[in-house]
Amino acid sequence: MYKKHKKQLKSFLNLGNYAGETFSRSSMTTILRALLEPVASQNAVSLVFTRLKDKEGLDGLIKRLEYCNNVEMVDVTAPGLLIKDDYVELEFVIFTSARYNFVLIWDYSNDVNKNYTSCYFLVNSRAVNDVFDILQSNMTVDYKDKFYLHKPERRENELLNEALFNVLRRLNNSIEENSYTENDSFIVDLSDEDNNEANIKFISHEIKNQLSVVDVYLKVAEKKFGKNNDFDIIRKAMSVVNFELNELRNYSGIQIKEVILQDIINESFDMMEKVLEVRGNKLVVNMPSRCDIKLFTDENRLLSVINNILKNANESTKNDEIIIDVKLDNDEVIIDIINHGDVIPLADKELIFKEGYTTKRKGSGIGLNMAKKIIENSNGSLILSSSNEEKTVFEIKLPVIQV
Repeated sequence: MYKKHKKQLKSFLNLGNYAGETFSRSSMTTILRALLEPVASQNAVSLVFTRLKDKEGLDGLIKRLEYCNNVEMVDVTAPGLLIKDDYVELEFVIFTSARYNFVLIWDYSNDVNKNYTSCYFLVNSRAVNDVFDILQSNMTVDYKDKFYLHKPERRENELLNEALFNVLRRLNNSIEENSYTENDSFIVDLSDEDNNEANIKFISHEIKNQLSVVDVYLKVAEKKFGKNNDFDIIRKAMSVVNFELNELRNYSGIQIKEVILQDIINESFDMMEKVLEVRGNKLVVNMPSRCDIKLFTDENRLLSVINNILKNANESTKNDEIIIDVKLDNDEVIIDIINHGDVIPLADKELIFKEGYTTKRKGSGIGLNMAKKIIENSNGSLILSSSNEEKTVFEIKLPVIQV
């Protein structure tokens, strides 16, 4: 088949204004997501043919599409589906629906490191039929009726496709400028605000895509086992993560309102108790007798701060108690989060709150820095008050509402 159709399919990579433009792997992944995520989110009636040699970065999206009952996914590499699969390095996605259609073809064989490719891209074009016909001519299953249920009959729109390709070209350049190789330092220069914003938005998008996969399987679990408190906690945790990601993406300010501290502590306990149990740790909460302590703060952000410090504490110790100790001191509340694990060196006492600084091999150096800013934006303070062989204590101070 490759000998028969290689020239035809390869010719799509060298058409018109698109010849000579090269795209990175990360750009191709991003383009595919941009094209297919609306389909997954809307569960649109559609037919998708794929030949993907490397699905890294797309697994979550593909699972979402496969779960959509209105989307039919056809992996042409499935055994017995092609008479002979000799496409070699060629990869493609062919999509058709009532609303729009597209074809995307790429091939890394001309790049030594297999990281860059030219690509053929068209949206809402009759040329999508030509590509499908080449594919169908070698398939053992007849998909013509399903494909032509939404047969692309649009007129050629060169201006539209050239404009879209210009968008892809600029997207590719942006991703390339903001990409980091394994040899780059993992401490990102967060003083470069433009570069930092692009990276945060990209990473946030990646995380939200994976959260959507979790949400799908959570719904499956709820149907199978029925709703219970554990599922509610998972969903609450996901909502907090989504909230934080939206805040990161939008750079919007915190939402201050009157909240009851006890409610936030209880939510944190429910969310983190079983997380800590995995490492044999037990969460202990000591609250003052007065349970109506009120604060002006952002509820979700404060919850995120407490959970982040608890997560760090959990990673530093096993089979131990991690304590949330709450005390009132005149017009302030002091929240000490205590563990008995690894000692944080004195030299790192201030550095751990610095943007981009981390003592973990896989850390980002963002969590504690953001936590400190969140608390300070509520007119409070976050410090590492002590760390020695006896215990490590992170101290949060916040003003209370006088009643």
